[in-house]
Amino acid sequence: MGEQAAIRLQAGEVVEPARVTPVVREVDVLVCGGGVSGVGAALGAARSGAKTMVIERNAFLGGAATAVIMNTWNVPLAKMTGVAKEIAQTLAARGAGVITGPTFPFDPEAFKELATELMNAASVEILTYTWVVEPIMDGNKIRGVIVQNKSGRQAILAKTVVDCTGDADIASAAGAEFVKGREKDEKMRPMSVLFRLGGVDIKRAVEYCKRDPKNFTADPNFHILDLDNGLVRMSGFFDIVDKARTNGELPDEIHYIRFEGISVDRGVVTVNNSRVYNVDGTNAWDLTRADMEARSQNRKLFAVIKKSIPGFENSYVLDSSPTVGVRETRRVRGPHLLQQEDMMALATYPDSVARIWRHMAAGRDWHKADGGEGAPNDAVYRTGTTSLTWFEIPFGVLVPNRVEGMTIGGRALSATHDADMWSRAQYCCLVTGQVAGAAAALASENGISPSKLDIRLLQQRLAAAGIDVGDTTSVTEKALA
Repeated sequence: MGEQAAIRLQAGEVVEPARVTPVVREVDVLVCGGGVSGVGAALGAARSGAKTMVIERNAFLGGAATAVIMNTWNVPLAKMTGVAKEIAQTLAARGAGVITGPTFPFDPEAFKELATELMNAASVEILTYTWVVEPIMDGNKIRGVIVQNKSGRQAILAKTVVDCTGDADIASAAGAEFVKGREKDEKMRPMSVLFRLGGVDIKRAVEYCKRDPKNFTADPNFHILDLDNGLVRMSGFFDIVDKARTNGELPDEIHYIRFEGISVDRGVVTVNNSRVYNVDGTNAWDLTRADMEARSQNRKLFAVIKKSIPGFENSYVLDSSPTVGVRETRRVRGPHLLQQEDMMALATYPDSVARIWRHMAAGRDWHKADGGEGAPNDAVYRTGTTSLTWFEIPFGVLVPNRVEGMTIGGRALSATHDADMWSRAQYCCLVTGQVAGAAAALASENGISPSKLDIRLLQQRLAAAGIDVGDTTSVTEKALA
């Protein structure tokens, strides 16, 4: 065996010698990222008959739902579609979710378990503890990816790749067109670390909220006090926060307290309040700073909550999200660009592949890149309300310009910053993931790139899989005939 060439340091750069990387798998559909959209994509592909593999950097699947413990979807069960509805119903049947109201809170640990069960049932190969390093390209067509894990550096080949990294990591590295953050200045929404509290007397907290309704957000979909149906979501406590900020007990970034993902019977609540601005989720140094700063904010938040809010006197920190929550980074540009004005106008498209319902309002942005979320002058958060409405997802937002052989699932789809407020949410990511996976399977089956798919055939397959594909009644009827 010849002597291995050494890595050399040269003029402030490291020069690596050429190397041979073993191909360890060849699959039909490779899903990069096992977050919420990756779960949908893997199931969408495997249930379409494709040999499917999903790669995830964490020890478990679920992403925002589990690693970030953001455990509330802003959509009622009746308006859910596809595998998302299946997941919600299953969690509720296991006592791990509440499907009786306008939102769906769930147990993140139960979501972890169910995601793995569904993958195993669909014969999806899961590879965790693994980073996707770079794409393998043949011209402008992606042929697979290089990964790195405890087994070393390896190659995985695929007929079609689905980028569900959330940050368009693979699409951007493959040469896809993309934008990052807000179009005018690349500013991005804040990052957060969530934490859960146990030992909470939910009934006492609800009674406190009812005594002063003006001290909470006016939106009935984000401040819910329905003890009879086990559905509680509390958002506001403005006077407590204002006093704590004045006294130096809370940082300037915090203007309200928000409890969600609440288990009334168990006395467990999720606190979604830390806000770190001017950070870039594609920068490792920013991620580190955001994580540390958010956890520092959370320690101060817990002290104020325990001291000041009735029902929390005996509360304790149950856990915190193992990874920082990133709301926005890269979004690809595809043949179609999803825009908020079109969403609000209920625009329909001939290539619609999903109709997404959620509580929305034009111009409302909970997580503004400029900060001030929930501040006294933030009428959008304090007095604004939302209504249940829908928007369609055209297939053109799920395929990137300049790269063939790939679909996009989740928040990195082709959308403006304003539209991203609505399309980045978990429920939408799960649905678009399922669509992206099903499209990848159909493309691999026919030996073509997803951009060349017969959209009518894809719509029929999606409808048969239980997905509301939008204003295409004839397609649905044909699929179910």
